[in-house]
Amino acid sequence: MVSAMFSVLLTFGCVVAVLAGNDLQNNADIFPDLPLGVIDGKNNLCRDQTRMYLENLRNMSLWAYEMHDSTAKSVTGILRGSIFQFGHFEECLSAKAPFATQYCLTAISADVPPPDPPRDSKSLWYNPNEIVLRKIYDHKDPSQQPENSVLVGWCIPATCSASDLRDHLNKYLDEVKSPFKERNVTYVSHIDEKSCQTKDEIQYLDHIDISFCLVSVIIAALVVASTIFDVILQHEEKLSRSSPLQKLALSFSLKNNFAKLTRNEDSNSALQILYGMRVFCILMIIIDHRFGTFLSSGILNFNTVEFQYRSTFGTLFFHGDLFVDSFFILSGILVSYCLLVQFEKKFINPGILIIMRYIRLTPLYAYVIFFCATIFNFTGSGAMWKTIVTPEVQDCRENWWINLLYISNYVKPEKMCMVHTWYLPCDFHYFILALPLCLAIHKNKKVGLILLGVCTFLSVLVPFIIIFLHSRPAVLFFYLDFIRSPKTHTDFLFTYIKSHVRAAPYCIGMIAGYLFYRMRQQKSNLSLISSYLVFFVSLILMIGSITTGAIFYNPYYKYNALESAAYAALHRAVWSVGSVGILYVSSYGHVKLVYNFLSWKPWIPLSKLVYGAYLVHFQFQLRAVAKKSAADTTTYFDIISYGLSDAVLAFSTAFVLYLAVEAPFRNIFSLLFFPPKENQQVKSKEENVSETTCDSHL
Repeated sequence: MVSAMFSVLLTFGCVVAVLAGNDLQNNADIFPDLPLGVIDGKNNLCRDQTRMYLENLRNMSLWAYEMHDSTAKSVTGILRGSIFQFGHFEECLSAKAPFATQYCLTAISADVPPPDPPRDSKSLWYNPNEIVLRKIYDHKDPSQQPENSVLVGWCIPATCSASDLRDHLNKYLDEVKSPFKERNVTYVSHIDEKSCQTKDEIQYLDHIDISFCLVSVIIAALVVASTIFDVILQHEEKLSRSSPLQKLALSFSLKNNFAKLTRNEDSNSALQILYGMRVFCILMIIIDHRFGTFLSSGILNFNTVEFQYRSTFGTLFFHGDLFVDSFFILSGILVSYCLLVQFEKKFINPGILIIMRYIRLTPLYAYVIFFCATIFNFTGSGAMWKTIVTPEVQDCRENWWINLLYISNYVKPEKMCMVHTWYLPCDFHYFILALPLCLAIHKNKKVGLILLGVCTFLSVLVPFIIIFLHSRPAVLFFYLDFIRSPKTHTDFLFTYIKSHVRAAPYCIGMIAGYLFYRMRQQKSNLSLISSYLVFFVSLILMIGSITTGAIFYNPYYKYNALESAAYAALHRAVWSVGSVGILYVSSYGHVKLVYNFLSWKPWIPLSKLVYGAYLVHFQFQLRAVAKKSAADTTTYFDIISYGLSDAVLAFSTAFVLYLAVEAPFRNIFSLLFFPPKENQQVKSKEENVSETTCDSHL
């Protein structure tokens, strides 16, 4: 009898446990499931189509299940930082519903009370037995991704407006049952028009888009015609290539421009190392940019990124902006060297040099801006296309003229076209500064060098004063608030892109350029021991300047304005001195392994494509993140692999643009400014400096 009663009680207990388990399974999600649609509201059409959707879903209609299948279900992976729950963008928009469908990326935030008792909000360690709410509350720590907010893909009828969806979803979130509500957790949603997309949003080419297509067709026709003319001249020996009109007709010739791309410029063998250095730096910049864009979207394991923010190794990526300073160093070296050689040979009006610099940089720059303002918006689609690419296209349409005046880092920088091109106005401003300095050195070496020294001192002092007085961070932190919205980030706009803050590497490069100019006829002048001593000291300076950024990435670092200002002012200068030291011992010392690698001949044509690769690489990365429809796992290997693929695409595109746009327009402007003279004698090797090594800098 007792045994029978025990069996009955055990069976009853199991049934209760199963029912309780089923109930718990339906209510254990941190974020509630989305409703199937707007079943009530003021929008009658939206309400009626939603009810039609629900009825067909009960009848198991294919189109209704396609809508349901493409909507993200319960939020998963949030405790590892996966806040993007995309669903299926393409399936939603291609569902064969009797009405138009739309895909909305809906933001849902959970207001979670702070933990009681309080915990260390900066710590990444959690007791596995503590309540989950102690992990998902807003930590107010920029180095951690908030886990109380998610983006969820929602497929609903297109007649439902963003306000309809928002009102209904907030009402639903207020009424939905959840065990978390018993812990005073509340939910709120946000949806705007840019978050929703429909298949019927067909983009038509307007007159600006058609203009870009027409310009591209004209350029292609000129390339074909000029190349054919070049081939004809090659077979007709009686025809001369020396007349200005014939040279002008050959400006777009593929054969002619390809020969320039592969030409070995050996006016100064010491400068051969700059080819490899330029290519290496652009590769690092492309990988760093891929790192930022990749992290800005769906990541399944963002918790590992939070650990890397605090690691010394992670600073190689998160503090990789120093490789941009390497470009300033190289530019400073070449500009001061080339100007001093030019002034020694023949004085050219500085105004003419500024115009020449402008017309060498601008045609390709203008063409890429034109593309970004037009056809770029037609190159793809995706869950985040309207929030990433469309605003970029609009900024380019409205503010292209600011870029072409090279003032985009000061005028409307929050609406800058092609945000990565902030470097160009800085470089152009420094070139204007370099002209009077080099002219002063040419006229009076002592006075000129003193002026250059004063400028270098001020270039270090200015960022120190700004950081100290305004209590800004020592570095630009590549946290989510920056990589997801760089144009609105305070430090990016205030201290990172301004010419008066970033001048130190360029000035130090100019000093190095003067040394290369003075030693251009010399051979090795350092002993073997001295060469390797300088090399390793320089390498330590460079590694130290980049890895010490981990001090400020440490969330437990207690801010000190003086320390931050000193680091902000000095670490770029230290990086520059180390870079110059390696270049010096490679060219004039005995570290020939580095020299042979950096002066390897294949770097020569690639280095001439660096400018084009710099301009176009970011568009590939923006497109990739904008059309992303699923979260990915991130590792360093994956990001480097993606970055290298970006580099291949960027250099391939730059190769086409060099032959079709960059080189032809340089040929045309060279003919306009320096038309060939009759019976012109062959120039000496020294006279050819401005046309070889310095061709892209004067």
